[in-house]
Amino acid sequence: MNCIVPSIALAAVPPPMAEVPAWIWVLIIIAASIACVTDLRATRIPNWLTLPLLAAGLAYWTVIDGWSGLGFSSAGMGVAGLVFIIGYAMFGGGAGDAKLMMAFGAWIGPEASKILMLTVTGAGFVQAISVTIYRGGLWDVPYLLMHSVTTSRNAVRRAFHGKFGDPSQTEEDVAQSRTTVRARPKGWVPYAPAILAGTVIAWWYWVKYGPIGGIR
Repeated sequence: MNCIVPSIALAAVPPPMAEVPAWIWVLIIIAASIACVTDLRATRIPNWLTLPLLAAGLAYWTVIDGWSGLGFSSAGMGVAGLVFIIGYAMFGGGAGDAKLMMAFGAWIGPEASKILMLTVTGAGFVQAISVTIYRGGLWDVPYLLMHSVTTSRNAVRRAFHGKFGDPSQTEEDVAQSRTTVRARPKGWVPYAPAILAGTVIAWWYWVKYGPIGGIR
């Protein structure tokens, strides 16, 4: 009996990865705030922000819990970034958005990243609707939705033929995307504010309700 009780007690102790410390949420919210500034000013989220943040997240959890920590961080990176990687590949979306989300996922792991992916996507949808109404009025919302459906359908068709990215993007557009400051494209809406809002909401949800399904 004396041997069984300690083993049960040890099994009841959650691993370090079961919780996401508050300071990590603060860290990624600060990073999202910096991304908002760079996105609004220069229409980009720079590599000097996203790549070190991603590498630091992988390194932190590896030090904390070895290979299990690395797996935890890598899984979070994949979950948080999946939708945005697909968006970049199929629609020519922002690579910086995808890298930022992957970096956040590397810090908070897969369970919290599920929430983050949903809240950021939801915030992006609300932002798109709000900007559309502000710029053109309520009657432009159905057009936006129909345009989104058509764009998605065409992107899927191109993907089946091995074609990815935005077909309207020229070589000059690609070259300009590598410059420090780019001209704002017509109708452009920065996504970094939605990432910031979604991250704050995800933190609130995580603290209040925990993982989706209630199992840490």
